[in-house]
Amino acid sequence: GANNVGIRFDGNGGLAYQGVGRYFVPWSERPVNEALSIDVKYDRTRLAQDDIATATATVRNNRNNVADMVMIDLGIPPGFDLLSEDLQDYQEKSAGRASGRLEKFSQTATQAILYFNAIAPCDAVRVTFRLRAKYPIRVQTFASRAYEYYDPEVNSVARPVRLEVSKK
Repeated sequence: GANNVGIRFDGNGGLAYQGVGRYFVPWSERPVNEALSIDVKYDRTRLAQDDIATATATVRNNRNNVADMVMIDLGIPPGFDLLSEDLQDYQEKSAGRASGRLEKFSQTATQAILYFNAIAPCDAVRVTFRLRAKYPIRVQTFASRAYEYYDPEVNSVARPVRLEVSKK
């Protein structure tokens, strides 16, 4: 709801202050009419150490015009290694496409960044990738996000997933 915040200072000297605001939107409520949407699904959420989980990221262009230079930031869960050969295979297989061509990708400890040429109107891109569980852990995945490089306001964030890895 509406809130009023006031700051008063009496006396000599100066006052240093900072105002910070936070809010929470439940994950169950997705924005209506997203221009781009992203969903990341895992084939399983309970694994043993050294097991491999397969994930599928689906990005859909819900508009009637082309989404140019689409970026996908795939969150890599803590305690997992991304098997990057899956992204390499996708890049090779998509080389001749006009829509959904993976131009390049890079990887950090917490995410894989995928650069797509474009996604056609009302079209979807599905990228399947595998993750190896390194050690026993209970985690929530990092956020995965899809957005247009030149217009980052056109974006979507995937709901985090809880994963549990037991000792082998």
